[in-house]
Amino acid sequence: MHYAVKKCLPLLVLALIPSLSFAQWLDDFKAHTAYLASDALKGRGTGSAEIKLAAAYIAEQFRQIGLQPQADGSYYQWFHVPDYTEKEANVIGIIPAAQPTDRSMVFTAHYDALGTSESGGEEDGIYNGARDNAVGVAALIELARQFMEEEGPRQHLVFIATAAEEIGTHGSRFYVENPVFPRDEITLCINIDGFNISGPRADYFVMPRQGVDFLDEIQSVAATLGWVYNPPDWIDGMNTNFDTASFLAKGIPAFTLWTGAQLIGGGQAEPIPFGRIHSPEDEINEHWNWEGVEAHLRLYKRIADYFLERPNGITVTDPQLFVHE
Repeated sequence: MHYAVKKCLPLLVLALIPSLSFAQWLDDFKAHTAYLASDALKGRGTGSAEIKLAAAYIAEQFRQIGLQPQADGSYYQWFHVPDYTEKEANVIGIIPAAQPTDRSMVFTAHYDALGTSESGGEEDGIYNGARDNAVGVAALIELARQFMEEEGPRQHLVFIATAAEEIGTHGSRFYVENPVFPRDEITLCINIDGFNISGPRADYFVMPRQGVDFLDEIQSVAATLGWVYNPPDWIDGMNTNFDTASFLAKGIPAFTLWTGAQLIGGGQAEPIPFGRIHSPEDEINEHWNWEGVEAHLRLYKRIADYFLERPNGITVTDPQLFVHE
């Protein structure tokens, strides 16, 4: 049984499908990550030829899934980045609402990384950006696929692979100023920056936990899947990080969700030597464990479904917390 014959089934039942179908889904997820994080793309640096190859790959995935382009027929939303000659592009795919509405829910994951080292002193000078954020883009693509296999949503769903995040969240800022659907009708931005490749986990946390009023709802939804909310204190220093800040600073609810180190059944996982992000060490290696990918994606999907059904009453209580100095 392939995904095409599971139309209208929620991601919640993914664990019940035959192993061959799940294996194919996971193979697709891995393939997205592997291509985007490959040496061939030379770190997907802003202004590079390789970042355009990454954009073309994502646009083709959106087309194959069946996401609609923008009104001009293009999946690319071009914009200028200060001090760069070449334009950059957000890659945007849309699932239109089943009924007329101005409401939209936005899903973001940045696809740029830091390119290559200019020093020439490193044995491996490619900043592959595997965890940050090739794997997040893979999750964005597969989340879009899940929504496409269901009946039409109550709101427009806008999937955006953002550009130039690493050098100043330029892509998300541009989208907030030039949205496909009215900005004041965006229910929520769900951002994917990093993803669980540590193996099965029991706990999670949400960024931000300050200046917003919808964490109780997220915790309630996550609890239905058995997740435990366990935020570390350091996340309060991340308020202006991620593409979420572009939305939150304008009063648009947004969050990024990470998994923690609690093992299912109890206990803490040992630290995993993935290699530092923002370095050539951020590449796929033998320490990656894909067994927690499905549950993490399911959590994102369940939260999105909840707010699609209940779009009102969530707010950013202190937008100033998310404004870059």
